[in-house]
Amino acid sequence: MSLRIFLFLICLFPCACITSALANSLPLTPESAVAYALKHNPSLAAARLGIEEARGRLKQSGRLSNPELELGFNKNTWSRESSANVVLMQRFPVTGRLRFEKAVSRAQLSAAESEVRDAERRLSADVRTLVVKLVALNQQRNLRSTQLATNQELFEFLRNLVATGEGSSTDALQVEQTLRQIEIEKLQLTAEEMGLLGEFRILLGTPATESPMVRGELTPPSVDRKSSDPAGRPDILAAQSRAEAAQLSVRERQARRLDDVGAGISYQNERRIDDPNPVQTEQTIGLRFSISLPLWNTNSGRIYEATAAAHRAEKELAAVRLTAGAEVLAARNAMDAYSKILVELDSKVLPRATQLEEQLQTSYSSGQTPLVEVLRARSRNLDLQRQRLDALRDYHLASIRYYAATNQQAASK
Repeated sequence: MSLRIFLFLICLFPCACITSALANSLPLTPESAVAYALKHNPSLAAARLGIEEARGRLKQSGRLSNPELELGFNKNTWSRESSANVVLMQRFPVTGRLRFEKAVSRAQLSAAESEVRDAERRLSADVRTLVVKLVALNQQRNLRSTQLATNQELFEFLRNLVATGEGSSTDALQVEQTLRQIEIEKLQLTAEEMGLLGEFRILLGTPATESPMVRGELTPPSVDRKSSDPAGRPDILAAQSRAEAAQLSVRERQARRLDDVGAGISYQNERRIDDPNPVQTEQTIGLRFSISLPLWNTNSGRIYEATAAAHRAEKELAAVRLTAGAEVLAARNAMDAYSKILVELDSKVLPRATQLEEQLQTSYSSGQTPLVEVLRARSRNLDLQRQRLDALRDYHLASIRYYAATNQQAASK
């Protein structure tokens, strides 16, 4: 199989994938991708319903129990005597149980709202992460295309020399092998992109008929950083609300040591027959009180449980704060490290590698340097450019982690 046919067949797969994707493509920028995901992601939509659940619990909490209506009727089976009574009873708490119950539900609603904001924060970071990876893959593929065009031109030149008897067939075979290797690398990048697009579609919540596409370039590192204090992160606020709810729950359990008291009114109508006197009817109205005696159940088990839950919530809050601080520090250090790598590559390493390749190319043209040295220099230069793209990608990934860890709006990539 000739090289032309091989290159045509090996390029057919990525071209077919791109053509199929363009048929129902969903063009997105980094910012519009985040906005689309926040609107269409099904998991986030399900999480938002947790707020409505908490709002319903708040609406229900802090209410008195329904009043009790008691009806009674007695009939003497030996005579026409009978009696009927009606009792209306309402129970009232003697402690601040209802107030604490309302406060617990209010704190739980605040926690639910913060949890949804935290889910949005994490979803935004995940979407931005995939955007950076997809853009980096596209730039890597463009780099391979540039290298492929250069080597294709060199191969054509060497093949003409071999045809005229002026060149070495070994040199031509080396360049041909390099061309095949680069094409395989492009296919690997395309396969990796297909996998990332599958993850991207899940995060966005797009149907199978649409293919999200993001294009752009990774920008140089930026030193513009805002506050690195993660105190306002929604996961920390959610943990604070949960800890507050747990503390209030202890007080609510303590308030339940005394059951509600009952107060009501009663009405009784009694019919008596006392021969030879006529029928007599008596009507009475009274008051009723019901008090529970806390002899066997003082709610101690529930109080113990709520106290342990409150201690656990405090530990979880401390763990979330510690994790947030570690995430900020790790991301900031990674950004600094990758910035130094990029500065070193851009200012010293890459310019020297390019200069060396040009010198060897000139020397080879004059017959002073073998082709293998030119290919090695070109390979080193390509490896350095790949390394720069990897470092730039990793810098932006660390930047996304930094902005997410500090709950800031990440810059567009």
